[in-house]
Amino acid sequence: MSNEVNTTQTVDTSEKYLTQKDLNKAMFRWYLSAEMPLNYENMQGIAFCGSIAPILKKLYTKKEDLVDALKRHLLLYNCNITAGGLILGTTIAMEEQRAKNPAEMPDAAITGLKTGLMGPVAAFGDSFDWGIIGTLFKIAAATLAAAGNPFALAALLVFAAYCIVELVIFTNLTYKKGRSSIKTIMGSGLMQDVISGANVLAMFMMGAMTAGMVSLTTPLKVAGVVIQEKLDGIFPGIFPLAALFLIYYLVRHKKVGTGKIVLAIIAVSILGAFIGIV
Repeated sequence: MSNEVNTTQTVDTSEKYLTQKDLNKAMFRWYLSAEMPLNYENMQGIAFCGSIAPILKKLYTKKEDLVDALKRHLLLYNCNITAGGLILGTTIAMEEQRAKNPAEMPDAAITGLKTGLMGPVAAFGDSFDWGIIGTLFKIAAATLAAAGNPFALAALLVFAAYCIVELVIFTNLTYKKGRSSIKTIMGSGLMQDVISGANVLAMFMMGAMTAGMVSLTTPLKVAGVVIQEKLDGIFPGIFPLAALFLIYYLVRHKKVGTGKIVLAIIAVSILGAFIGIV
C-alpha cells in the first residue's frame, strides 16, 4: 500500500512583493504618459501598460506570465487620469495577488474590473475634477489675471498640485484596501453630497464672474432717453446676463463649438461698435 504525498503548496498571501517606491514609480509614469500614446485601437492602453510594466516585471519572473500580463493591460482602456488612481491602485493589488496565487485571482477578473469601472470613474473624475474643481481654479486665475495679479499662474499650479495629490491618495488607498475600497468610494452617499455642494459653489462662482468680468452696454438713445440708464434702474446687468444665457443655450442645446462662439462675439462686437449700438 503506497502512501499519498500531499503536494499542495500553501501560499502566503499576506506577503508584500511591492514597495511604496514601486507605487510611486507607477503613478509618476501614468501621470506623465496617460495622454501621450492615445489611439483609436486601445486609447490609453499603452500608457497604462507602460506605467505598471516595471511592477509586472517584478511580480512575474517567468517570461510567459509576464507576456500574458503585458497583453492583459494593452487592451482598450480610457479613464480620467487622476481619478483613475482608483483603478490603478486596485489593479496593482490584484496583479500582486495573482502573482502569489493565480488560482484565486484569474486574469479575467482583472480585465473585467478595469473595463467595468473605467466609465464610472471617468465620469466622476471629469465632472468633479475638471467640471467643478478645475472650473473654480480657472475662474480664480482669470479673475487674478484680469486684475494684473501675477498670482494667476499660481492658481493653475495649485490645481495641478491638487490633481497629483488626488492621484496619490486614490492609488495608495485602493492598493492598500483592495477591491472593496473602490466600491465603498464610488457608492458612498457622502461623495454624492460633496459633488452636489461643489456644483452649487461653482454656480455661485460663475454668477460672480459674469457680474464682475462681463461688460456689455449700449449707447442708444430714444427720444432723448438713454436706454442703458433706464435698464440699469430696472434690471442692472441685464445685457451681460442675457449674453451669458444665450451662450449657454448655444453650447448646451444647439451644440455650437466654443471656437465659433468666440469668433461670433468678436464679429458682433466689431459690427455693433461700427454702427454705434454697443
